[in-house]
Order: sequence, then C-alpha cells, then structure tokens
Amino acid sequence: MSYKFPFLVKNGKYAFVVLLNVAFLIIIYTYCDISKCENNLPVDSKQEYVNEQNRKDTDVYDQQRRLKLFDRGPLFEVSFSPLYKNVLPVKNFSIWTFRSSQRVTNVDCSQLFEQNPKEIEKVHKMNVSESASVCLKSKDCENFITRGGYIMHPLSEEEADFSIAFSILVYKSPEQFEILLRAIYRPQNVYCVHVDNKTTGNDFKEFQCIIRCFPNVFLATDRKDVKWGKIGVLTAELSCMKDLLSFKKWKYFINLTGQEFPLRTNYELVQILKIYNGSNDGEGTVKRANKDRWEKASKPPHGIRPVKGSVHVTLNRKFVEYVIDSRVAKDFLQWVNKTDTPDETYFASLIHNPQLGIPGSFKGELETDFGVRKPFLSRFKNWHDAPNALPCRGKYVRSICIFGIEDLPLLARRPEFFANKFHFDYQRQALLCMDELIYNRTRDEYAQRLDFDTQYYKSLKHVKNIV
Repeated sequence: MSYKFPFLVKNGKYAFVVLLNVAFLIIIYTYCDISKCENNLPVDSKQEYVNEQNRKDTDVYDQQRRLKLFDRGPLFEVSFSPLYKNVLPVKNFSIWTFRSSQRVTNVDCSQLFEQNPKEIEKVHKMNVSESASVCLKSKDCENFITRGGYIMHPLSEEEADFSIAFSILVYKSPEQFEILLRAIYRPQNVYCVHVDNKTTGNDFKEFQCIIRCFPNVFLATDRKDVKWGKIGVLTAELSCMKDLLSFKKWKYFINLTGQEFPLRTNYELVQILKIYNGSNDGEGTVKRANKDRWEKASKPPHGIRPVKGSVHVTLNRKFVEYVIDSRVAKDFLQWVNKTDTPDETYFASLIHNPQLGIPGSFKGELETDFGVRKPFLSRFKNWHDAPNALPCRGKYVRSICIFGIEDLPLLARRPEFFANKFHFDYQRQALLCMDELIYNRTRDEYAQRLDFDTQYYKSLKHVKNIV
C-alpha cells in the first residue's frame, strides 16, 4: 500500500520548505522537553544556571585547547611556544649583559625546533667530540664566567627581590651539571649542590672546580650515599634544605638533579611563583599509589594519609622550615624510612594532608592525572605507561623518556618548570639546543622584545585552594 500527497507532488517546489518546518518543530519540542527542568527554575536561577554551564563549557574548552597546544599543537613563530608573543622592542635598550645570541656549533637549533628533516638527519650523523676538563676551563674563574656566558646581573628589580633556592643532586657528568647551572644561575639566587658520597676522585674535583667560582653556590654540608628507592634520596634533599635555610632572603625552593634542564627562564619562574603566592607544587595520587610500599610499616603518625608522588617539588620557604623543624615532619620521616621508595611518599603526603596546617598545603581533590583537577608543573616527565604519555622521540630507559633532538618541538611548548631527563652521552644536541633556547628567551625578555603570557598559570584554580 502506498500513500500519496497530491499537494506535495503537484507543488514539489514547496515540499522542501514544509519538511524543513516540520523538522524544526520536532527539534524545538525535543529541546523543550529535555530542558524542562531549567524552564521550571525562577528567572534569576535559570540565568545563573545557564551562566554556570557556560563557564564550565568555557573552562573545559580552554583547558583542552591549551593541552593540545602544549602537547601536539602547531609550531609557533614566537619562541616555538603558545606561551609567548612578540612585542615592539624598546629603542636604545641596552643588552650589554648578553652575548648577541647563544649558538650551538655546527647545529641550526631553530631548524630542529621546526622539525626540519634534513637538519635532523645531519645531526644524527654528527660525531660529538669530548670537551676539555672542567677544572682546566675554570682555572681562571673570571674568564670561565665570561666565556661561558653566565648572567651575573639580576636583570630586573622584580627578579632581584624574588630570590629562589635550588638544590641540585649530582653523581656524574660535571660538564652536564655546568650547563644546567649556567642556565639557572643568577646572583640573587642560592644553590646547594649535593654530590653523591660515592662520587670521588677526579669527578668530585671537577664539581668543586665549578662551584668555587660562585659565592652563592656551595657543596652540601652533609653528603649522603644516594641509591634509588632508599632513604638517601630524601635525606640528601633535607641536607640541602637545612643548609639553604641559613640564607634569609629566598622565597621558594626547587629541587633538581643534574640530568634536568629548565623549560622556563628565571624571569618566568618569578612570574609564576608570584601567581602561586605561597602554594606548593607537588604530584599526588592515592588512586594510582603503590600501596604495598607502605604495608611493612605501622600506621602513619599524626593521622597522616600516605600519598604517592614525585620527589620533585616547588615549595614555599615556610613549608621548608616546617620540614626541617617540625616534630610531625621528623616523626613522618622515621615512618617513611620503614617503607619502600620513601622519597615518593614524604613530600607528596605533607603537601596533601591539609589538616596538618602546613603553609601552602593543598585542600582539594589531589589526583594529578594530567589536565584533571590539579596539574603537576614542577617537572615534565614522559613515562611510557602514564595516563598522559606522549610519543618519545628519544629513547626509554627504565620506562622514562630520555629526550633527544626530535623531542625539541614538544619541549619548547611545555608549560612545566623543568624537564626530566637528558643524558649527556645521548644526543646531547637536544640539551645544547634547549640551552640556546632558554638563553635567547632570557635575552629577548630582558630587551622587552618577547612577552611571556601568564594566563595559563593564572587560570589554575588549585593554587588558591590552599592552607
């Protein structure tokens, strides 16, 4: 049986319009039925509901957009990152503090940041020659500092008034340590270098040769035997913390290892830490914690809920004072010493137990899966089995990506403070090109030719949800 509609058949030119109107009425009816709960709200409440939904949609969109840009977004003409924009240079602005630029010999780093296949192929075929002894290069400290391009000026009043304390744990490769120190060095900051107690002979001497050239860089008073998964990793950090507290002006503490490198300039760190305004940055999870690590120990003291996280942290000064002076922190240190991998429990737990009242502790939902609730920005690490894992263009060693030259475009875009990790004997041009990038960003920010956009950091809600 068939049905015919003479009007539509004879007047075919009107058929599409009629059907379109019918479809529109169906859509309106469906929408009104779905949103009837909104229509029953008072006018003011309904508008508030709509505004809240719009805010949530905007937050989600902005977050997704930023994550895409940081992870796999397009290349950027401005310092290869969405965090920067060019500004008109200030006329007659002196940049006497800097060389004209920092350049890696025989490598076009800009081409590597732009993923140029010919430059990548050329660098892969290069042989890297061994450098001269660090002690030989630093025999004349003044010449060593000048030739190395160390920045011996605070660069701005803002940076001069915001001193940062660093601990740097090292055990090998003094030459790689020197590249890291040069990138983060400023005369207003202070640096504690912990050389593993197992490091002796010429390697230890080379660390000493570098350190002696700077009045605000020193060796840790108490050297520890550092082994992965053991308490020495943690006590080495505490040794430096204690030493650093004798310097009265610094406001934040950041701990590093010799195999890391900055993603931010010192100026940018100061801008971010001012936004943090006392908030501590540390990784934390209970959902993904290796709870079997804690089973051999008794119940934690002082009602502390154990949390797994990274040993890498960014802490305000009062938090560090608490760690060194508080009986609660000392009792908890004794407890974690009975557990496995204590360094991944100690700081994470203290940051995420707000009932202890430690300044800057986080009060909200602690899970730090990337892009969810509470991002972890002290360090960018690319674990192969992490929920936020990205392609590793270098190589994996014990499940973590060792960055190579083809990781440079990703590193340039990341919003974190530092990247972990680099091996000096593996595609060291990646490290050297990052050194070039950070130096030239520093120069251009000083000359007011480059503007750092802090909006991403200002949008982080967790930095305000603190003790």
